[in-house]
Amino acid sequence: MKKIDFDTISVVVLEEVKTYTGEEIEPFWAFKMFDIQKDSIIGFNGPMNVKIENMKDLKDIKEEQDIKTPIMSSDALNFIVEHFDNPDLKMIYLRQRILVSIAKDVIENYSGLKLKKSGDDLYFNEKKLSVCIACRGVSSGKIHLGINVKSDFVPTHVSAIGLNDIGLSNVLEIMEDIAVEYANEMSKIERDIRKTLPLF
Repeated sequence: MKKIDFDTISVVVLEEVKTYTGEEIEPFWAFKMFDIQKDSIIGFNGPMNVKIENMKDLKDIKEEQDIKTPIMSSDALNFIVEHFDNPDLKMIYLRQRILVSIAKDVIENYSGLKLKKSGDDLYFNEKKLSVCIACRGVSSGKIHLGINVKSDFVPTHVSAIGLNDIGLSNVLEIMEDIAVEYANEMSKIERDIRKTLPLF
């Protein structure tokens, strides 16, 4: 495990393979697992296997209720973000969009290819590269971003692509760069808040 501390947010990059099940998006997961007691972004590499009962997107739940495991991938980069400044749902969705935009920039820099961003999803050649959800609890806002490394074992109704399919194999470097860049961006915003004079 690699831990990088910024002023208001911590980055944790796991070296071991871990499956994302949807339970990781519950509140205080980073504190329970890694003793992180402030905002955090946790990155890990492993499969995605999210059953319908662990999904948070009501539209997807309604559309995919007959599919036992609607979110699947044999290999993905997973990011779990948690913010404790009592963000409303709009704020956590805006942060989600920042995270996805950072992921897009990092992947494009590594690959030399141009990705398409539509809302909180990334595509290459009209094939889906990522899944993402933002949600809010009583004490914190949470985000999960999953980026396919491989495109096998995804649900049959999804036309998917993975980082390996676009020629990228150094996925752990990519994962760390995305997590660090997100934390750096959040830290910069916090510093900007603390230097800006109010309007009267």
